[in-house]
Amino acid sequence: MSSAKPVESQRLSSIDIDFEPNESPSEPSSSSTETSLGIDPAFSKKEKFSIIFDDELIYVDSINWRSSNLLKLQILASYTMFILFGLAEQTMGTIIPVLQQDYKVNDLQISLVFVFSVSGYFVMALSNDFTHKALGIRGVVVLGSTVMTFGYLIESTRPPFLVFCVCYFMGGIGFGSLDAGLNGWVGSLHDSNQLLGILHGCYGIGCMISPPLITHLLERKENPWAWNHFYIVLSIIGGFCVSMLILTFKYETPKKYKFVAQMKHESRKRCDAKNRDEEHIELESFKKLSVEISDNEVNSSDSVQEETSVTLLGALKSRLVWIFALILFIYVGGEVSFGTWIITYLIRVNKLPYKMASYMATSFWFGLTVGRIVLGFVTAHYFKTELLANFVYILGSFIGYLFFWIFAGSKMTVLLFITVFFTGLFVGPIFPTTIVTSIKVLPPKYHTSGIGFVCAFGGGGAAGLPFLIGLIAESSDIGMKIMPLLIVLMFGVLVVLWAGIMKRYSASYGRNAL
Repeated sequence: MSSAKPVESQRLSSIDIDFEPNESPSEPSSSSTETSLGIDPAFSKKEKFSIIFDDELIYVDSINWRSSNLLKLQILASYTMFILFGLAEQTMGTIIPVLQQDYKVNDLQISLVFVFSVSGYFVMALSNDFTHKALGIRGVVVLGSTVMTFGYLIESTRPPFLVFCVCYFMGGIGFGSLDAGLNGWVGSLHDSNQLLGILHGCYGIGCMISPPLITHLLERKENPWAWNHFYIVLSIIGGFCVSMLILTFKYETPKKYKFVAQMKHESRKRCDAKNRDEEHIELESFKKLSVEISDNEVNSSDSVQEETSVTLLGALKSRLVWIFALILFIYVGGEVSFGTWIITYLIRVNKLPYKMASYMATSFWFGLTVGRIVLGFVTAHYFKTELLANFVYILGSFIGYLFFWIFAGSKMTVLLFITVFFTGLFVGPIFPTTIVTSIKVLPPKYHTSGIGFVCAFGGGGAAGLPFLIGLIAESSDIGMKIMPLLIVLMFGVLVVLWAGIMKRYSASYGRNAL
């Protein structure tokens, strides 16, 4: 490997590092220290630096939110995006009874919305690796948010039902791209448990707001809204989110994405050579190395590319990637099925008024929000590993859904409110804790295509399993009555799957199990 050269002295065909702690990315300094190994001792103390890589000046920021205002703004933009996720997700669950009356459709037909949504998710699952390499994280999040917002704008016009379904396909594309891009990105930062917990807590905040707000707007005595008017609100928030993402993620270019992937590869090789027992490499270590990559490496030979970032096809050959994807598919499907159909279930089975049923749904999403925000900190400070924490959360969720099934037919409304809240509390942190676990278990080469597929496939559960519930509900008179039992069975499977993960990977946890 060639040693580093000052930026001013040559046209860089490898990686040249040039930095100051607080410098602007557009104004690199003019010196760098060379060593025989290409490692600058002073560089190991810096959190931020500028690099010229592949003829492009790249700004690499700190992964510690405490020391970077830009990172704080990026996190804030991500949180706002996930609030929009929640608002949009639970909008559908809240307006199902109204949509069925307006469009004259039954449970099976309304469930087609979920089929279109899951199709969008799977499109992103198949193209996630390509879109990250071609567009970078910036392009992925901007594309996803733009497509979603355009879909909401069309829905606000009360289009024909088929067009309404197609808009949910667009929403699925947006959810899939942003889910994969933002989960993997936030999961690589300092305090990932806490940050991911708050991120998904923001999703819960959106879900918590939608039912009572929509119910109030649709049922108020003076100037009640039509259901499609709420999509105007989603369009406005979506436009705001697009603007925030464009501004805050402007440095997350395709070449920066390529650079980080190669830094992960080089950093891991150095760490493995130093200590074979410590194979888990955090992104902070990548920023503490000034690594020179030869022209052949920059041009990405097949062998290097295979090691730094596998394709989707390569990720799909991993049994562990499929296990994590299945876990999230069942989890997200169970969570969203319950949250989506609970209002319809309570109206039909428990004969609750529409407004009371919407408050019950809000209780679930409120518990989920509290769980994701608070239990993320509990995971980080009171559990030895995320493996154990997630097992406790999955088991608690299973028990909560079981209690709801037992008491669902009763008239003890207060008890149901309490049960639903505590069920949401345990359900909340499962998704972010699973993402952190998968990042720590899977090697870096799977962190884009593998984690992206896990998120997208898991997000597909948000459409596939609610559709199944609708199909069963339409097939017989007792179909809707067994909805809680189906959720109990889903989470029972999760308990078994996660127990298997714990047994197999506890000893090697955090050291890249594959």
